[in-house]
Order: sequence, then structure tokens, then C-alpha cells
Amino acid sequence: MRRMALLSLLTAAFVGAVVFGLLAFADKGVDVQHSVTTRVDYEIERDPDVPDLPFPDNPDPSQCGIPTRWGESDNRAWLTGVWQGELIEKDVLLYDSHLRTKVVGSAPSGSEVKVVLFQDNPVLDYYFVKAGPSEGWVPGPFLSFDPVT
Repeated sequence: MRRMALLSLLTAAFVGAVVFGLLAFADKGVDVQHSVTTRVDYEIERDPDVPDLPFPDNPDPSQCGIPTRWGESDNRAWLTGVWQGELIEKDVLLYDSHLRTKVVGSAPSGSEVKVVLFQDNPVLDYYFVKAGPSEGWVPGPFLSFDPVT
């Protein structure tokens, strides 16, 4: 009989502690049922000289691929600032990364470049290129594997 009374007392104390804890969270305005973050929003801070792209960019950097080496024999390409038949960038901008937080160089549209790395991404692929003394990441639509005139 004593064991039963002790067990009942411990159970009541445990339930009381749980209820007290839930009430303490409720008093502080914490939604106990929804306190787990299920989505992360990214806000990329870019230098003011980084222009908007005329085509969609990657919305979630955590979903972007890992850069891979392009190769050694077939690594020639040409920069093209043309998008949908219109010259968008006379000098094609090169960026610090696929996030495009800052411009690190540029080269005229039509310049031959050496492709060093490729990054396969969900929406927009990027290529790391060497263009004379400049090097950086260029969005896929601004790179051609056929000579540009």
C-alpha cells in the first residue's frame, strides 16, 4: 500500500512538473508546438555595383552544387553578354562566387576564356573562367562554347 501511495505521489509530481513547464513556455509567448524551424530564408548582401540578372538566379544557395574541375583539353569558351538576342553586358562581369556578392573582374563580350571549374546548380549554372589577367565566376547564359563574333 505504501508503494502505491509513493508511486501515485511521484506520478503526480512528474505530471505537475510537465504542466508547469508548458505553462512557463506559454507565459513567455513561445509556441511549444511550432518552435522548430522548418525553412531557412536567405538574404544575400551584394555590393551596390552587382547588377540584377535578366534571367532567374538560384534562390537557395544551400541547394547549389559543389564546383568541379572542368578538364584539361576542351576548356576553351567565349564570353557573351547577349541574352535573348539583346546585348546585356558589353563587358561581361566576373563574380567572386555563384552568390555574386561582388564583381571581381570583367572582359569584353566575345573574349576567349579558359574554363577552370563548373558548378551545377538547380536553376543557374556557373563557370569559373580565366579571361586574361581577370578570373571569376560567370553565369552560364553569358558563356558560349562556340566562338562569339
